[in-house]
Amino acid sequence: MPRLRNSLLLLVFLSTAFSVVARPKIGLALSGGGAKGAAHLGVMQLLEEYNVPVDYVAGTSMGAYFGAMLAMGYTAEEIEALTFSIHWESGFVDDVTRSELSLRSKKQQDDYQISLPLGLNEKGIQIPKGAVQGQTMAEILRFATSNLEALASFDELAIPYRAVATDMAEMKAYILERGDLAVAMQASMSVPGALRPVELDGKQLSDGGVVNNMPVDVLKEMGADIIIAVDIGSRLKKQGQLNTAVDVVDQLSIFLTRSGTERQIALLSADDLLISPDMTGVDTADFSAMPLALQRGKEAGREPIAELAKRIGVIDQHQEYLAYRKIVNERKAQLKLHEEFVVSRIELNNDSSLSDEVILARLKLNQGELLSKAELEEKISQLYALGTFERVDYRISTEQGENVIHVDTQEKSWGPGYFDMKIGLQENFSDRTEANIGLGFTLTNLNDLGAEWRNEVEIGSIKRLYTEYYSPITESLKYSWAISAEYDKRNRRLYGISEDFEYLEASFSDLQFRTHLAWNYQPWQEWAVGLAAKHGNIEVNGVAAEANYWLYGPYFKFDYDTLNSWAFPTQGKMLDVNFTLYHEDVDEFSSVLAPSFETRWKVPFGWDKHNFNWFGEYGSTGSDFIIPTDAQDLGGFLRLSGFTYEQLSGRYKALTGLMYFYQLHHYQSPAFQAPVFVGGSLENGGVWNNSSDISYDSAIWAGSVFMALDTSMLGPIVLAYGHNQTEQTLYLFIGNDF
Repeated sequence: MPRLRNSLLLLVFLSTAFSVVARPKIGLALSGGGAKGAAHLGVMQLLEEYNVPVDYVAGTSMGAYFGAMLAMGYTAEEIEALTFSIHWESGFVDDVTRSELSLRSKKQQDDYQISLPLGLNEKGIQIPKGAVQGQTMAEILRFATSNLEALASFDELAIPYRAVATDMAEMKAYILERGDLAVAMQASMSVPGALRPVELDGKQLSDGGVVNNMPVDVLKEMGADIIIAVDIGSRLKKQGQLNTAVDVVDQLSIFLTRSGTERQIALLSADDLLISPDMTGVDTADFSAMPLALQRGKEAGREPIAELAKRIGVIDQHQEYLAYRKIVNERKAQLKLHEEFVVSRIELNNDSSLSDEVILARLKLNQGELLSKAELEEKISQLYALGTFERVDYRISTEQGENVIHVDTQEKSWGPGYFDMKIGLQENFSDRTEANIGLGFTLTNLNDLGAEWRNEVEIGSIKRLYTEYYSPITESLKYSWAISAEYDKRNRRLYGISEDFEYLEASFSDLQFRTHLAWNYQPWQEWAVGLAAKHGNIEVNGVAAEANYWLYGPYFKFDYDTLNSWAFPTQGKMLDVNFTLYHEDVDEFSSVLAPSFETRWKVPFGWDKHNFNWFGEYGSTGSDFIIPTDAQDLGGFLRLSGFTYEQLSGRYKALTGLMYFYQLHHYQSPAFQAPVFVGGSLENGGVWNNSSDISYDSAIWAGSVFMALDTSMLGPIVLAYGHNQTEQTLYLFIGNDF
């Protein structure tokens, strides 16, 4: 019955609209061009202004998005409000925010900030099908369509619609004319190499611009008498613009797209319109220029659309246009949208190694729960934040009066082993360079609860090897067990050890084993108890002295971290507390109790682009040996600025400081996003060998000024000047090692 009713409405729409004045059926062809697509919106505004109806719409890439919004029955004003509220750049970045990650993932990502596009499985080294898997773009398009239910035909939309994609196997146009509208748009918008192809109807579908960037032929087949074609595609570069290899490759891409567009232009008759806005100064990836593109569309379209309105006799037919809009709105009202809904049933299609129970526990979808589309997207994001999925998709259907949520999880095709790395560089432009390169490898999903085997190797100023086995022990992922081994070698400068020397240079190398049980009361909060053992060696440089030691005992730790960024947080809080009841054995000396305690905190606050960060740390060791076996370190940027990295070591450390930073600029594009900060800090603290020496008078004042670029790929890049009561240093940092 609903299908029959929709068919009757379509018949009424096609046969009676503008019954007073007989008119031809009008089709709107919208081409692809990224941010330039806002020019289509300018054309739509003119069509409404001049009472020109649209009977059919077809689009490619960004034209598929604007066409779909029009086909759903939205007015140009509504489409503008929706489009300009969307953060389009995020659609080309699938990384979840730091706030959404688990504590374990936060610590790993903070240290190993470069996620390599490489995986390892039984087939060997693998790479993803696209730089971005389209998770966030899917969220954007589902939001835009308000979770519209799948349609047997896009003729059931308020205005009949088609989208054009490219069948990558056969390299020919694939016309999307039914199904999930958001999926159809994404298929048409998935730029090869940048966004993963959409698998649909047994095909891999990508951006349709390669084969048909302006679907005039599709509209003719749908039955359009007059076609308004809007061409925003790039034009071939001139001789003087071909200066780099990138320019040459781009020229080839433009040629392929342009060739298809020219074939479509050749199909236009004398009665059709071709509108070609001037897109000079509007880059495909510059979504901040969309208002300018809109204006260019209006400038290019005003005269030809006014002429068309006169020619078909609708320019003064406002009442007839209102009748047309009424039919469109009635058809729009028949669409099954899900802005807010009650969860009746969850259907899970799990194509991953994780158990269904783990996924459902992470989703936290409850039958009878009232959800908004934003709340459902947040739950999907929390599931995706596990990091094991290539895509997590969903759709909503109405079955026998119930809202059924179909959730599809697809494990990463290039796993289950993944690589990441870190680059740490600290240069004081004086006498010391600290450089470290690290490579990490994680083998995931070793069981259906998501167990992992993590391995890290670092070379440079610090030599380090690390391996850990981690496994949740409940389906809720709240309880886990881990066991690890770590080798670490570094140099320390120890103060206050001997009256004969201002400091001693010592080389520490140790092998540590740890195991613990943890309780994640919340994803951002962890309590853990465990056992630790450390066997090490100390060599004092310049002195024929060395010692071997053992440290062992139980430990307790508490972690709380809701920061939205480690280096430059503007929201959240961080507190970690570690206490280990070590027993210390050094060579022939008798065993002593040597408890170790360490805590750190960060609390950001501020307004607008002005941000403050109160930070600090405290540490102590009960080591009884002349050289503390569990030394506490300070020194470096924001850790008594002016000193070099870990220049100060002793039995006790204390530090507190206030950092200010101001966002000067924000580079933003699909390929690169990074805020630019300027700021400074004021710090006070010190390192002491005896608790009786700790005092305000003996603490050191320090400060810094800096400029930073917080990149998503390499982590922070910081140029800073630090000064304290005795020393000053110029720093260059790459990475989070401060």
